[in-house]
Amino acid sequence: MPPDRFDHDPNTGDFSSQIPTTRILDIVRLNEPVSTGEVANELDCHRNTARYRLKKLEEGGQVEKEKIGQQFVWRSV
Repeated sequence: MPPDRFDHDPNTGDFSSQIPTTRILDIVRLNEPVSTGEVANELDCHRNTARYRLKKLEEGGQVEKEKIGQQFVWRSV
């Protein structure tokens, strides 16, 4: 299964990611400020998958989003 896919649990209806959160955080820390597209390229996943995971990390207070010019970039907190 490609890394941008999610495993679906038929019992709960939940989805679980194949991409470890620590991997995403490492990419942000090592490349900050980093765009969503750059994270997607590093993870070899679809841009929407990277955006979704970054937004979840932002909600959890682990990364923050900043607008630079016409694009948003991510930084570790």
